[in-house]
Amino acid sequence: MPNLRKDAELDLLEDALGKITTHTDWLPFLDKVSGLFDCYACAAEYLDDGFATGRFTGPAHAEAFRDFLSSASYHAGVTAFKYLLELAEPDAVYVVHQGHISKLDAPGISLTSGNEVSSQSAIISITRNSSGLTMIFGLLFDDASPVETTSAETVLAFSKVAKILETCFGAITNIDMLKRQSRIQRAFANHCAVPSVLINRQRRVMAEHENGLSVLADLDVGLVAGGKLQIRNRELEMLLADLPSAPTSAKAPHKTGQNPAAKSDSSLSRSGFCLRDRSGNLNRVTIEAVSGDTHDPWVLLRVCQPANIPEAVETILQEELGLSLSEAHLARSLAETGSVSATTALLNITRNTMKTHLRRIFDKTAVRTQLELVQLVYRLSGLV
Repeated sequence: MPNLRKDAELDLLEDALGKITTHTDWLPFLDKVSGLFDCYACAAEYLDDGFATGRFTGPAHAEAFRDFLSSASYHAGVTAFKYLLELAEPDAVYVVHQGHISKLDAPGISLTSGNEVSSQSAIISITRNSSGLTMIFGLLFDDASPVETTSAETVLAFSKVAKILETCFGAITNIDMLKRQSRIQRAFANHCAVPSVLINRQRRVMAEHENGLSVLADLDVGLVAGGKLQIRNRELEMLLADLPSAPTSAKAPHKTGQNPAAKSDSSLSRSGFCLRDRSGNLNRVTIEAVSGDTHDPWVLLRVCQPANIPEAVETILQEELGLSLSEAHLARSLAETGSVSATTALLNITRNTMKTHLRRIFDKTAVRTQLELVQLVYRLSGLV
C-alpha cells in the first residue's frame, strides 16, 4: 500500500478546504482517496440512533457503509457499527479484519462460531460533534492482509486523511449550524409578531419567541419536559399528526368575490383552533410547516392573542364579506376585547347600537353568535 506523498496530502487538503463547499462535493473527494490507497474510501454521518442523515455522501452510500460495519462484531453481540457509534474514541484508529473490529493497539478477540465474516478488511476512525452527530471514515480493502492494513505507513497516511476530513467536517458543520440559526431567525422574522415556538418532528424545542412556551403552558396546550414539547391538547395533537411532511407554499390570496366564510369549518380550522385564556379572551393557536433541516422538517406554533389581530382583517371583512367600515371595525374590536361591554366602551357606542351592527354583521357573514364572529375574525387573521 502506497505511502501518502506530501504533494498528494497537500492536494487533498486543498480539495477539502477549497472545493468541498456543499455536501455533494464529498463523493469526488472520496474517489480521489480511493485511488491513492487502491481501496474503497467511505465516509458517512449518523445520528445517535444510527439513522444515516445522508447529508455528506447520500443515503445509499451511508447505508452500504452501515451494512458493512453491522456485519462485523465487537463482542457480546455488539456490532462494529454500534460500537463505533456509542463507544469508540475520536482520533483512535480501529481495524476490521475477519469480521471483527478492534482498536489498533488492543489485542484481538476471536470470533464465535456462526458469525458472518466479511471478506474485506478496513481501518476506521470517527469524529463527533456537539450536536450528537458521528462521522465515520474508513478505508475498505479487498483481500488485504492484516500486516498490510495496519502497517505504519498505511496507518500514518490514513490518520493524515482522517485529520483532513475532520477539519473539513468541522468547518461544514459550523457553517451548517450558522445557516440553521439563520433559518430559525428567518422563520421567526417571516412568521412571528406573536408568541411562537419552533419545534422539530420529534417535538424538540428549537427556539421560542415572545415567551411562546409560557403562553402555551398558560393555555394548557403544552409543557416542556426534557427539551421536548409535551402536547396536552387533543386538537393540537391531531393537527400535528395531519401536518404534511414538507412545508407547503404560501397560500394564494383570495380572489374578489370569494367568500371565506362559505368554506367548511374543517377546511378553515385545519391549521389552527381557538382557546380562551384565564381572562376569558379568545386566543388562536396555529401551526405551520416551515423550511428546516432536509432530514428534519420544523413546525412553527403561534398564539394569536386578542391584541394581535392585524388591521388588515378589517379590509378582508369589507372586501370579501361586504361589511361596512364601522361593522368591520366593530367585529375586529370585539375579537380583541372578548366582551360586549369592553367593546362598547372602546368604541364609545351604546349597547343598542352594537346590537344593531351585530345583526347586520350576522346577516352578511352567516355566523349566528358573537363567539362564531370572533372565531371568524381569528380565522381571517391567519390570511394576513
